[in-house]
This record gives sequence, structure tokens and C-alpha cells, in this order.
Amino acid sequence: MEDNKTLLERIQEYIEYIDNKPNTKQSYKRILEAYETYISTRTSTPNRSDILKYKEYLKEHVRAASVQKYIVIIRNFYRWYHIEGYGANIAEGVKGAKIESNFKREALSVEEAKKLLARANFFAHRSLIGKRDYALVSLLLTTGLRTIEIERADVLDIAQVDGTNVLYIMGKGHDDKDSYVKLSPKVFEIIQDYLMERSDEYVPLFISHGTKSKGERIKTRTIRGVIKELLRQIGIDNKKFSAHSLRHTTATISLIEGANIEETQSLLRHKDPATTQIYIHRLDKMRGNLEQKVSDALFEHPKKKK
Repeated sequence: MEDNKTLLERIQEYIEYIDNKPNTKQSYKRILEAYETYISTRTSTPNRSDILKYKEYLKEHVRAASVQKYIVIIRNFYRWYHIEGYGANIAEGVKGAKIESNFKREALSVEEAKKLLARANFFAHRSLIGKRDYALVSLLLTTGLRTIEIERADVLDIAQVDGTNVLYIMGKGHDDKDSYVKLSPKVFEIIQDYLMERSDEYVPLFISHGTKSKGERIKTRTIRGVIKELLRQIGIDNKKFSAHSLRHTTATISLIEGANIEETQSLLRHKDPATTQIYIHRLDKMRGNLEQKVSDALFEHPKKKK
């Protein structure tokens, strides 16, 4: 049967139908409307081939994780579309994109983390942007925050709990700032130094200082770019090292300093302890150096018998 409503109208109907949080619904709506914009310039009756072409288009413009998310949402939409009797499920069986695990991102060593902080501190003495970036690096390394949590942070999210300075955050999958991370006295001092230098009334904790975008909330892509450039400047230019590596670094250092699995899970706010357990395995492998022992057994000259 031919649907008597436009694809855009059915998308709106679907968004009203699904039982999700408002933020999630807005995200789905944005993704489906982007798909509709792409399809509408090519055909009035999309088919499976068009979705496959759209997937290839996405691969050229967004990361694999985003491609996967977009395709899952489109598949869910067309499943609903078919069940409601509006037409065929043309997205059935369309696969997403292969995603490399975030755990392929390497953690910095303690010495590398110190070098990164020192490099950021060097620029902090030279410009306001430098002070912002030093505060970013310090906060990321000591708390294990995600870049999206940094983006969402506001100045007024800094508070005190039992005499300790904290930053309230909106965690992954949350709609409210219902949890917090503790700020060490040093990190609090670095953030305050940045805010005092700013001396403005802007709401976001970290802002853009560009001429055209001054005062706008800093975006995750900007944070990633800042960290990537600082990493390059200390001699680390490898795709396995990124802003997310700083989160891994927080976990690794906490374990090196004696934290147990439950404490590290709490620090990173992992729902599943198995996710945190991966850091233990990585640390054990790093400490074990079994490859060297095997190599020694194979290549070392046998000891002479006395």
C-alpha cells in the first residue's frame, strides 16, 4: 500500500509514539530528520538500496559509533512503520558499522600524564585559552570525566559537599545533574584561576574564546582537538591516544595507587563492574611482561654449568 502521509509526518508520529526521555526523543527526531532530508533529495519512495547508500554516506561524514546509532534508530523506525501498516520494513537486516572498542584507546603512563599537564601549564601562563585548556586537562585526568560531561558543565555546578569542592555532572544516559565528582584543592585552584581570568557572566564552565563564538559552550569536538594537539606536542601522535585516553589514565593511576575494583568502578561511574575489570586485566598484563620472559627463555644463551 502507498502511504498517504509524508515521511516527515510519519517520523513526527513515531517520535510522539515512542516511550523515551525528552532528550532521547529529541536526539531520535534530529537523526531521523537528517535521514529524511538526505532521502527526499533523491527519491520519493525510498527502498533498501537507498538506506544502504545512506549508510555509506554516513561513513564518510561521522564516526563508526554514530553510524551504528543512526542505523539502529532508522531500523526501529521502519519496524514501527511496518507494524502500523504504513508500508514495507525496508531497513530490516541492514547492518550498522563495525565499532572498535574504546578500550583500544591506550592510557598514558604517569610520566606521560605529568608531561601533558606540564605542557598545558606552559600555555596557561601565556593566554586565557591556555588557562582553560590547563583546567580541562587537569579535570579530565583527575576525575575521569567524559568529554560530553565536560561540555555540559556549568559554573554553578561547582559546589561544596561536606567541606569538599565538587562538580555536579550530567552523566551518560542521565537527564539531570544528579551525581558529582570531587575536585582536589589543586584542580579547584586551577579552575578558579581560569574563571577569575574570564571575569564574565557566561553560564558554561568552559567556553569558546573565539571572536565569533565567544561565550558559547565548548563542544566535545573542540575538547578532543585540544587534547590531541597537546598530546602531539609531548610526542604522542597515535590514533590510540585521544581525549578518552585520559579517562583510561585516571582508572589506571587509581589502581596503581592502590584503589580496588569497587572504588575504581565508583570513580568512573561504571554500571557494570565487568567494564572496570578490563582495566585490571590491562594493568596485570602491563606488569607481568610475560612476553619478555618467553623471549629470554628462547634467545638467552644457556647458563654454563659449574
